[in-house]
Amino acid sequence: MAREIAERAARLLAGKVDEYLVSAGLVSSVMVKYANGEVSVTQAWKDYSLTVYATKGGRMNVATYTAQEPSPLLAQLPAMIEKLTPSPLYAPLPEPTGVSLSFVDRKIKEAAAEGDASALTIDLQEKDVAGMISAQHSHSHYLGSNGLDLGYEITSYNGYLRVFKGDDSGQWAWVSTSLEPRMAVEALVRASDLAEMCHSLPKETAAGEHRVLLSPMIAGNLLEHVAEAANAGSVIMGFSFFQGKEPGAVVASEELSIKEVPRDSRLPGYRGFDDEGVATSDKYLIEKGSFRGLLHNSKTARLTGQKSTGNAGLILPRLFNIEIEGGDLRESELLEALGDGLYATNNWYTRFQNHVEGLFSTVTRDAFFIVKRGRPVACARRVRITGSMPELLMHIEGLSRERWQLKWWEIDTPSIVPFVLLKRAQVTSVTS
Repeated sequence: MAREIAERAARLLAGKVDEYLVSAGLVSSVMVKYANGEVSVTQAWKDYSLTVYATKGGRMNVATYTAQEPSPLLAQLPAMIEKLTPSPLYAPLPEPTGVSLSFVDRKIKEAAAEGDASALTIDLQEKDVAGMISAQHSHSHYLGSNGLDLGYEITSYNGYLRVFKGDDSGQWAWVSTSLEPRMAVEALVRASDLAEMCHSLPKETAAGEHRVLLSPMIAGNLLEHVAEAANAGSVIMGFSFFQGKEPGAVVASEELSIKEVPRDSRLPGYRGFDDEGVATSDKYLIEKGSFRGLLHNSKTARLTGQKSTGNAGLILPRLFNIEIEGGDLRESELLEALGDGLYATNNWYTRFQNHVEGLFSTVTRDAFFIVKRGRPVACARRVRITGSMPELLMHIEGLSRERWQLKWWEIDTPSIVPFVLLKRAQVTSVTS
């Protein structure tokens, strides 16, 4: 189906524009939502998408349609391009070098096709739970005037669960390309343990400079922003604290290594080619604290005199999957290694006040512990973690051996993330 839609769109563009890329996709999804400790909604749906990139005389346009058939408006695209000004980002489409890579879990594909949510329900153990569990099967095909003719299929199993104990809560998430109910059960147990621990402790406030242990939920969110800052598009637009950094520059503690891993079949960003048809590859963004370079598509590569890294988005580069390498600390040792400090388990509302300097803040969410001599002694109310991202990276003291595959609202790119221990971070109270 995806290939046929792409072919019909390509025929409408051939001979009317200088270059084109067409990607057509069909995503079949099924989802279960939980509220107040029970299933509240089950949903199943299919999404059709068609994205078209076309150029004429150095002018570029990208249009996205959500329909099973190419929109009649697509025939007007060549005339619309004529009204645009030439783009400084324009670069000729590169030669396709990628390959088709797919990973399909048969159970997910069947459940998504049939709209069967039974495989997504779990025993909530009579707990007050909110959250969702979803499964998807995606089939996409790409055609281009540069000879691109590749497709892929991918499945994903994703969710998050938030457990409440009185006014206190804990949360955990997961993502995989395989149907692994154990991940949902483990998320439920972890969220429940955090909520129970917080509920059992006195409540105190926390502010000032502290040693801080970040759970994978927070570390995944913050380090995704670091990976996005290594996007050449972010640098060009002035949204990156890696501006002016050359490969080899020390930008973090030597404990930190971040990779972009499109060839990891455990994560649903698994791809053998990017949006321009260039081969993907696993690569370091930061290796033992040293910056290894920016992510490029053909456009940013031409503008900066570099080569594509196989990370095209049609206009700007993109991330597929992220992996944070683990460290030497075992999970059972983390609170002891923290000693006196704060243990933050979840966050939201991460915002940058200055992208070039990396000045940011993020608000904690769910269980947040004050730790003394390696033991939680109180559960703190919400705080805002503030500071400079470059300084935070330098303050990384250790990472856990154990890592988790995560994706949820605050972690958009599928990621593999450990716990992260910071020598110090600044926190301020949040009163509303």
